[in-house]
Amino acid sequence: MLLAVMATAVAFNAAAQFRQDRSDYEYMFKAEVGYMPFVMNLGNEGPNGYYIDDLQHAAGVSVVNGVNIKQDFFVGLGLGCNYVAVPKEIMQGKFANGWLCPMAFVDFDYRPLDVEWSPMVGAKAGASYLMADSPNGNTLTPYIELSTGLNWFFRYEYRNMERNYLSLYLELAFAYTQQATFIPIRLGVRF
Repeated sequence: MLLAVMATAVAFNAAAQFRQDRSDYEYMFKAEVGYMPFVMNLGNEGPNGYYIDDLQHAAGVSVVNGVNIKQDFFVGLGLGCNYVAVPKEIMQGKFANGWLCPMAFVDFDYRPLDVEWSPMVGAKAGASYLMADSPNGNTLTPYIELSTGLNWFFRYEYRNMERNYLSLYLELAFAYTQQATFIPIRLGVRF
């Protein structure tokens, strides 16, 4: 009986030491690249038409700095830039006809499982600024996105303890900005 109590005390102490070494809040950085096919226009068509028409898609990159909370929940601030253009013209090397659309946003994501392959859900909310040589000119609109995806954790050691914060992920999302909806397909890395 005494031996069982001592073994339990030693195990509890070792588990407590592991929890002390492992922070619940850790700084994380995310880098993403993606393609955003156009879906449809929403909102009111102005006298000069919609900001983005149905022949234009977007490709973009973004970076996010934030905090990972208990490995499951991430919140951060991000900056990104999308290039909006007609895909046929891009394939022909005509990049001059496209429009830049920088954006700033708050990024949230949640990974419910602490396993190698984990589902994830996320959201982004912010603003995008379309720098366009169009009849509508430059426009500033909200940027809203809801996403789901698959996260692949890499396992590595840090200070003699195994960590699994480094990951690759693939996201599929639904986004609204510039009076248009898109379906972003994104590949990202978190470290």
